[in-house]
Amino acid sequence: MLVRLVCFILLVSCAPSDRLQRTYAPTTGVWQVVSRDTEVFRDGRDHVLARAIILEGGGEAGYYLSLSFLHGKGNNPKVVSVAMNGVPMPYVMDDRLSTYCIDHCHKTEVGQIQLTKTQFRTAGNEGMTLVVDGLRRDYLAVVPARLFYTALGAAHLLAPVSPPPTD
Repeated sequence: MLVRLVCFILLVSCAPSDRLQRTYAPTTGVWQVVSRDTEVFRDGRDHVLARAIILEGGGEAGYYLSLSFLHGKGNNPKVVSVAMNGVPMPYVMDDRLSTYCIDHCHKTEVGQIQLTKTQFRTAGNEGMTLVVDGLRRDYLAVVPARLFYTALGAAHLLAPVSPPPTD
């Protein structure tokens, strides 16, 4: 009985939170807001996760969308290009992982798109639909507005962005 109680307490304390934290790195002098992973595409073998990131330091701010492409079988995913409304986005591949395990193990490519402040704020209102052209397959990733909206809120940069519609 005691073991079950301890396990329950550990599981509850490790449960993910929807709240974002704004953290400061004293060694770099940068404030950062990183959202939780949000699934923006899934089919029988692959899925795509997204995170909104805001970095602030030295009077400047950087706005990013981090993407993780997870492939369940065979070869590593290889992203060739990312576009929004037919306009190419500045996607940069950061890493390839041969084993990334969440619900099961995947081969993964992780990359980022640097966004302007206007693009990030617009995404906070409207969300973002990305057409991802891959070497082995394509994806249609729908990134919800709440991902950007909550990051802007945690960074105290909400005004004048309006709340996204509830799902």
